[in-house]
Amino acid sequence: MNDAPTRTLVLLRHAKAEDSSTAQTDHERALSPRGRADAAAAGEWLKEQEIAPTLVLCSTALRTRETWAAVSETSGFGGLVEHERRIYNAPVEQLLQVVQGADDDARVVALVGHSPGVPGLAATLAGEGSDADALRTLQEGYPTCTIAVLEITGDWADLAPGSARLLAVHTARDGAEA
Repeated sequence: MNDAPTRTLVLLRHAKAEDSSTAQTDHERALSPRGRADAAAAGEWLKEQEIAPTLVLCSTALRTRETWAAVSETSGFGGLVEHERRIYNAPVEQLLQVVQGADDDARVVALVGHSPGVPGLAATLAGEGSDADALRTLQEGYPTCTIAVLEITGDWADLAPGSARLLAVHTARDGAEA
């Protein structure tokens, strides 16, 4: 009998940002109006799925912070948010280390970051028992404001390539034409 706890990892790519010409640096790029609406739609979807992160690991970039703020406002989630510079444009291996360092008291962790790291992490973690439709969607691309939901058995520190079940991949859109 396996008594290891089941945990949920939510991997969210930030919503659509303003053109890079409007910001002083890439790190300071804000969300576009469509991005704000899509982030709110992501919050609605997470709420509908009853996925409520208790710990959010968020890149320090403005667009990721604004994405989570809109998700949180729409969903009503009040979990602890840790802004991590290491998430900003991080490679898969670094993102994996960030998640492995999460507090084991957190049963649902969200990581809000960037491409190609976030989609790469989802693909790297997805292992045996993953949903076929979710895997197919993941292979088709990971646009802005896409969410991957993975199930993990064990402690965060034990997370390794192929050790999670990919349950769903959803791209949040507000329904209005862009």
